[in-house]
Amino acid sequence: MTRVRTVITIGALAVFASVADAQQPGIELQLDTRTLELGEAVSLRLVCTNTGVPSTPEAAVSEGLKLELLNPNASSSSFTQIINGRTSHRTTYTFAMSLTAVKEGTYTLGPITVVADGTKFQADPVTIVVRKTDSDTGQRGDRFIFAEIEVHPRSLYVTETFTASLSIGIRKVEIDGQLLNIDLLRQVLDQGRSQLSVFPGGDLRRSSPWLPDSNGERHRYEIFSITRQIRAEEIGETLVGPVFLKAKYPTRVRRGFFGGYEVTRSRRETSRADAIAVEVRGPPKEGRPAGYAGALGWFTMDVTAKPTRVQQGQPVTLSVAIRGAPLEGVAGPDLASHPELASRFDFTTDELVGDSEGKAKVFRRAIFPRQVGDQTIPPISWSYFDPREERYVTLTSDPISISVDPPSPTTTTTIAAINESRTELNGTNLTVLTGGIQPNFVDPDAVLAHQPFTLTGPWIASLVCSPLVWLVVALATRHRARLRKDRGFARRRRARREANAAIGRSARGSDTVARLHMLSEALTRYLSDRFDLPSATLTPEEVHGLLARKGLDEAVVRDVAGFLEMCDAARYAPGAIEDLSVSQASANVRAWIRLIEGGTR
Repeated sequence: MTRVRTVITIGALAVFASVADAQQPGIELQLDTRTLELGEAVSLRLVCTNTGVPSTPEAAVSEGLKLELLNPNASSSSFTQIINGRTSHRTTYTFAMSLTAVKEGTYTLGPITVVADGTKFQADPVTIVVRKTDSDTGQRGDRFIFAEIEVHPRSLYVTETFTASLSIGIRKVEIDGQLLNIDLLRQVLDQGRSQLSVFPGGDLRRSSPWLPDSNGERHRYEIFSITRQIRAEEIGETLVGPVFLKAKYPTRVRRGFFGGYEVTRSRRETSRADAIAVEVRGPPKEGRPAGYAGALGWFTMDVTAKPTRVQQGQPVTLSVAIRGAPLEGVAGPDLASHPELASRFDFTTDELVGDSEGKAKVFRRAIFPRQVGDQTIPPISWSYFDPREERYVTLTSDPISISVDPPSPTTTTTIAAINESRTELNGTNLTVLTGGIQPNFVDPDAVLAHQPFTLTGPWIASLVCSPLVWLVVALATRHRARLRKDRGFARRRRARREANAAIGRSARGSDTVARLHMLSEALTRYLSDRFDLPSATLTPEEVHGLLARKGLDEAVVRDVAGFLEMCDAARYAPGAIEDLSVSQASANVRAWIRLIEGGTR
């Protein structure tokens, strides 16, 4: 009896100890392997248990490794258990990370720290070994899997576009002399452990050539080619790659219950394509015009003025329309740097803000003639750099003639010194008033005419409408100010509009896979804008966690995440979506967006 009681007591103590351990706060770095091949990427998880809401992790990372945080907001889960009347709670916050092996050697990852509720938690560092693979030797036909990168051109100017291509070759599976029809991208290529650099989302093509090995024996391959057009955004060296491929190459298969083949045994095959450096140059300093504002491309310029006949003190709208490419980021001409214009007209000297109108960017400024009579708006100059000719080009408009009449005697004209470069804002500016009652008109009955005031319908309408108009204008002004200052608010406001526009553009395509990719991008971009998340593409898992936390119906959450997973798979296995209706998919995406707009908290 004593022995039985001892066993029961020890068991109870073990249970209580496990409950106590479950409640202890701490963080842990979880990874599947600590040995990587050069270029290989693996997923990591930083699990924070009972810490409270953690801050963004901070990590010490050696130079041979690259650590990326995939979800800035940790996903959370809770677990409660009751044992013998005692309740324990376990709440975990998990950060998803990606670790890429950049350089051969042995490195230390960590420590990784987070702060939660004022307490600092730290995960122990781990040792990572990066080794170089020897599989990329010999010619194409000697390898079961290979990757090749091509880039053209390798030197260009900033804002120009270059073409990057990736070729993935996988030898068709042959067992007992028979070529098997196996989905090489889905069943053989390990997409979770492969690193494709900039290439996901590009145009995918496939071919099935026979390639000879070093002994002259020919083998059948599937080659998947991905091409992307990439704009050079920053001056300096841009790297395309490296690309790392990992495959579970089948060595034994069996017939599946629903047809096809199931892989029962495989071996590891890897391949790596080194990164290719692209030189991105900026416009040269030699020969740079004084008014050059950074435009690079090919442009034309039109300058117009309306109206061409005004009274003195009334504005003339000067419009500068710049056409060409690329228009993104193009700044208008600096009017203050045109001395002739500044000597004849008054205008504000702040930077011109352009409006996109069709294929042009139009910059407008109100200018005020200083003198009465026939005037001339002098030529306006604007410069850009032509990368094809590698030279600066200065565009100059023709002069524009306008007529300036004296101010009307029956109107009040305010002539103010607008140009801040010639005006001292010291409170002594003079306002010249002209017109009003004519000084030589002496009929007092006409000047002081008596008219009894009657509160008529128009007067009532004006009294009621004026406050309403003022309120509408005030609300509109406040709304515009918030759009300018609050980036997150602006993103949320335009999220649905831009998503519907992207869905509409997808309908104009003819390729099913490309249209699905556009729908997937439209949906993930909407979610990023709607919830003010980083603009990087969300994974289906992250979308599932995000919408679940926002309180959306679980069935809808599963449908959205499943659709994104299907779109990812379609890029590598187009045959899997042959029966899918893209029109129905477009309607589903629109419906999900409506549900998210109205059903999230």
